[in-house]
Formats: sequence, C-alpha cells, structure tokens
Amino acid sequence: MVTVWIIAGAFLLFRGVPGVVALWRSRSWTGSECSVVDVRPAVTYAYRVGGDEFTGRRETFDPGPGSGAAVSDAGRNEFVAGQILWLWYDPQDPRSSVLRRSASVSMLLVAMGLTSLALATFTLFSGDAP
Repeated sequence: MVTVWIIAGAFLLFRGVPGVVALWRSRSWTGSECSVVDVRPAVTYAYRVGGDEFTGRRETFDPGPGSGAAVSDAGRNEFVAGQILWLWYDPQDPRSSVLRRSASVSMLLVAMGLTSLALATFTLFSGDAP
C-alpha cells in the first residue's frame, strides 16, 4: 500500500506543481483587455501590448482543457466571439497570457499528492508497513 501512496503522490505532484508555480509567477503579470476571437475548438482571444497584437488560448493555469485544448459545450457557452474580457500577461514575455489567474485544480492535486506522501511516510515510520 505504501508503494501505491508514493507513486500516486509523486504523480499528483507532477501534475499539480507546474500550475501552482505558474500561478505564483503570475503575481507580477499585467492586466489588459482582450476580445474573444473564436470558441471552437478552444477559446481563442486577441490582445495588444504596445503596438503588437497577440493571441492566446489559456484560460487558467490548471492542467487539462483550459490550457488550449478543446472544451466541452458547457464551457464553450461561457464565451462568445467578440466578447471583451480581462486577461493577464507576462510583461517580460507578452506571448504568455491567461484569462483567469487561478490554479484551483493544481492546488488540489498538490494537496492530495502531499497527503498521499504523508500517509506513506507515516506508515513507513510507524512500523506498520509490511
């Protein structure tokens, strides 16, 4: 059982830590307006920084559909082409942007991964491990 907890904990951390780190780094990002260009197969938005125009697809820092992959019909209905939204972009690299500075799924994955590793550690050092 300890091996399962260690493998699960490592996998969950592997999936969650990048989103949490990206969220932490985005604290210094700049906010700006953008407009939704397309919603199929993923939400695409356009924004300007200085005289340059950029496009982005990232909705949050979480792994999965919000990272530019196709979204479900329910998620797609949240956005409409031509809609004006607020986004955050990295002033050092304006190509990096996100609609919502959030990583709730990533934080949950990290918490579950740490819990799994804590259970494995507790079991190993309590003398109950097989």
